[in-house]
Amino acid sequence: MSFNKSKLAMAVAAAAGLTFSAGAFATNGIMQAGNGMAAHGVGGAGLSNANEAMSGFDNPALISQTGDSVSMAFSVFMPDRQVSLDAALPGTQPEVVSDSKVFAIPQVAFTSKINDGMSWGIMVNALGGMNTDYRTDPGAGALVGPPPAGMIAGPQTVDLSGMIVAPTMSFALGKDASVGASLLIGYTNFRVRNLFGSGLSNEGSTVGYGVKLGADFKVTDGISVGAVLQPKVAMDEFDFFKNFLVGGFGFNGDAALTLPNIAGVGAKFKVGNNMNIVTDLMYYQWTSVDVFEFFGWDDQYVLKAGLEYGATDKLTLRAGFNYGESPIQGGNQTGNGSDAAFANYPFPAISEQHITVGLGYKMDKNMTVNAYYLYSPEACQTATTPSNGGAMPAGTEICMTQNAFGLGLNYAAK
Repeated sequence: MSFNKSKLAMAVAAAAGLTFSAGAFATNGIMQAGNGMAAHGVGGAGLSNANEAMSGFDNPALISQTGDSVSMAFSVFMPDRQVSLDAALPGTQPEVVSDSKVFAIPQVAFTSKINDGMSWGIMVNALGGMNTDYRTDPGAGALVGPPPAGMIAGPQTVDLSGMIVAPTMSFALGKDASVGASLLIGYTNFRVRNLFGSGLSNEGSTVGYGVKLGADFKVTDGISVGAVLQPKVAMDEFDFFKNFLVGGFGFNGDAALTLPNIAGVGAKFKVGNNMNIVTDLMYYQWTSVDVFEFFGWDDQYVLKAGLEYGATDKLTLRAGFNYGESPIQGGNQTGNGSDAAFANYPFPAISEQHITVGLGYKMDKNMTVNAYYLYSPEACQTATTPSNGGAMPAGTEICMTQNAFGLGLNYAAK
């Protein structure tokens, strides 16, 4: 059975109307832990696990297995971010907490078979980012003045949000292999208020384009392997951000806030009749993006692993773990010689460990409900070297804790 035109129109309209991210789901650097409600339940591992239409966002080749289906879902992301300068400047605020704490992040996906060898689809997902709103002066008025002297004075806001639209094609190479490709169309909106205490307040939007290539192979009964390659997305610069970095910090690179070069491999192992073990290894080359390299980010490997257990014919239980060392490390030097832990306090993308649980429940032969919960325990980084040409002593500490949950529906025509 295939989708008729009215079902296709409904899916595309949903994708157009529900996908702009009002917040930022940053867990592995600025990347989400995974894509799709089912993948999130197993630590984000999804490169060789076609559970729902949104699986094609992990690996374009997987839509050869998802058939005619639609996924619609929402995640609620609840991070706690804080900065303390008291160790560096005694008498300043001991701990300032970001007021931005709850974000609703939608996603929509549609896939359909053209024939036995070809499938197509479109996925729309939130673009990861970094959001903080320090309404209390992190420096309690210390070091007031233009950059580099006054980089911590006054309430400050950073808001990066957006989405990726991914039209996708997949080709089956016999019954045991498939390859796929997605065109990535990105949109980001960047808003700042008194960035680094400089007085800069501005907002702008940019668009960009990229590709994602994927493959999935059945190695033997019960074992499959997937792989993806995604070159850096070509995104326009934010002129106001570049002028700020050039004028205050001597930046001479490309000021695009974009996704880096990404590569990954994953596998799925069937254990008995009721259990699957899934795992991914991802590489995010943050140094391929000039802005992240300038702010002292390291490249990052992320391991995702989880299991799915079919408790009954209708109920699937999931659990997983996701680990990637923070790309922001105290002691790393930024392009202007500051400590990375200090320079990244407006956007502390430092989470490392993520524990997830989830479930899938088949309401009938076509409709499945998928849900997950994610917990990331507190991660902190401390500046171990002075910043601002020595004006800011070592000791600034940034910390983050995260909770998230999501709920979605996947309709698959049979």
